[in-house]
Amino acid sequence: MKDIPMSDQTNASIDTGSLTSTNAMDQNLVPTKEITQEVTKESSKTPSNDRTADDLSTTPLEKKRKLEETTPGEEVLTAKERRVQKKKAKLLAKLNEGNNGRASFMLNIAHRKIGLKDLRELVIYLLSETPALSWIMVKNRHSIQKVVILYVGGMDPEFFNVDPTKKDAHQPTKWTDLATSGPVTEFQHLQKYFDYMNIVKAGGDKQRIFPPPSTLLNVPLSNSEKMRRQHEMKKKNETMKNMPSENYMLTLHDLREQDYPLPTYLDSSVTLAENWMETSKPTTLPDPPSPKTMIAVDCEMCRTTVGSELTRVTLIDEEGGTIYDELVMPSNPIVDYLTAYSGMTPERLEGVTTRLSDVQAKLKELVTYDTILVGHALVNDMMALKFSHPFIIDTSVLYHHTRGPPFRPSLKWLAQKWLQRPIQTGGEAGHDSREDALTCMDLIKLKIANGPAFGEYNQEQESIFSRLGRYTLPRTSVMIDTDQLAALGATQFIRVTTDKEVVEAIPKAVEENNLIWARLRGLEINHGKISEEDQTMNDLIGSGRPAHVHAANKVDASSEEIREAARKVDQSISTIIESLPENTAVIVTSGQGDGRALSKILMKQKKYRTLFNTQALSMIPMEDRFTDGDQEALLAAVERTKDGVCFMMVK
Repeated sequence: MKDIPMSDQTNASIDTGSLTSTNAMDQNLVPTKEITQEVTKESSKTPSNDRTADDLSTTPLEKKRKLEETTPGEEVLTAKERRVQKKKAKLLAKLNEGNNGRASFMLNIAHRKIGLKDLRELVIYLLSETPALSWIMVKNRHSIQKVVILYVGGMDPEFFNVDPTKKDAHQPTKWTDLATSGPVTEFQHLQKYFDYMNIVKAGGDKQRIFPPPSTLLNVPLSNSEKMRRQHEMKKKNETMKNMPSENYMLTLHDLREQDYPLPTYLDSSVTLAENWMETSKPTTLPDPPSPKTMIAVDCEMCRTTVGSELTRVTLIDEEGGTIYDELVMPSNPIVDYLTAYSGMTPERLEGVTTRLSDVQAKLKELVTYDTILVGHALVNDMMALKFSHPFIIDTSVLYHHTRGPPFRPSLKWLAQKWLQRPIQTGGEAGHDSREDALTCMDLIKLKIANGPAFGEYNQEQESIFSRLGRYTLPRTSVMIDTDQLAALGATQFIRVTTDKEVVEAIPKAVEENNLIWARLRGLEINHGKISEEDQTMNDLIGSGRPAHVHAANKVDASSEEIREAARKVDQSISTIIESLPENTAVIVTSGQGDGRALSKILMKQKKYRTLFNTQALSMIPMEDRFTDGDQEALLAAVERTKDGVCFMMVK
């Protein structure tokens, strides 16, 4: 099952197998799985024309006769439907050809350094009909019906004792020869499956790195798909202006995807937690009703000994009037007022007696079953209010980020872009919940007036899940991760909180899907861990997710901690691979390297820009200035951080 290199000689002999090449073009190929007696090249031809030979030889008159001869009651297919049906039949026949042979990968060592987008294109190539790739040959490609991508942060070339600056760093590296010291020696199982490792380059420019998962999971749109979407958007806007507000509400599916707390009458599996309240559902209203009234909601929170708690709540009506605006004293001791965001201070909350239960009672009076609640990422406010409601409009979902999903636009940016209104300019005074609620109300009213396509962008890309789902033989997909933001278009999403849960979810996910994305987080500790203080707060919050700590603020893990993490990840990868069916393609990648050094430089640059925009240069201390040397260090750190690793095989 190991990867064996091919000699640079035209005729090569390997002890553990043999690989003979009489073609000079084959000299640079490296098998990444099994040695075979013969290398056969995949044809790069793809079905570029939907019309078959039968279509070309059939005259219009003959086609008409075919329709006339159709048995009464038999379904009559259009020409397009017949072409699609024939294409599917041809593809199925092709997939069933020559499947007795085992599939394998052969890498071209003369190719440039592999990029994350190359791995993405490989996945598409394996599961659909696209031109062959120059950097890899896939033998018996159509035997591969399952692809598993394991995203394992914390691995980088240095972890494997590999120098990414070497001249031949783009070539497959026999990492087992170099894994003689350090935590990498704990990768005992990995050696059974992968002899060779490749350095993989993350996307980005000279001064930044694009998020690796985004690069792996988003694909440029084809020209035909772009035109189809543009036509749909134009038609959407022309025919759907001034639609009722209920047309913009999140569906039940959307509410679940966005993690909104659901009322018990929407989901029988939900139970009303302690200290929670929900909107009452009258039996006299139709199901579902037609909500009439919109109320915008925004809250401010602080951090207490049990996590995030409410300190202010504001409700705004459709005319911009304030319905309710109240400061709230948390039930537990405050450990951080979060003044820069909430605007709360000890002085401001002094003497406040209103509690969360008082707010909930007021909400029950003001928010009826047929009310639509409007807000920006309103799920956070609903969690702070401990209040569930069935009808939600979320401006962070209705309006698009310029970079498309999974990115979400900030309320401040939306206000400036679409309302030409500066908000959240209070600086240390923090945000104003009334201002934010009013902005949300004005944004949805603007959306209603201009149509559902307003505030959306013609994206230049789509998710890899959507692309494969549109293939002639649609491919199903699943994302197994802690965060659902990047799961757009996936057939299924499985939320997990530990690597153990990932391993347990894989077998069934592979059984039901063609593409499986899973993330193992155990080794991320190699790039720093959160402090005990941050970890304690995260445990108190009970989110089950890692605390959001800037990379530059992470602390070093001990060698033994990293070794223990490596052992566990190594075992997880082994268990996953052993559970897979034969001819499953496996791609293991880290995406990028250690970003802590880069984060420190970026933080200094950000601080300097803030100082430069608020005071004279002469007033800025020398240690806070961003010098030419800092700029050079930034460029170097970006290049270092872009280097991740990848392993590939076909089981």
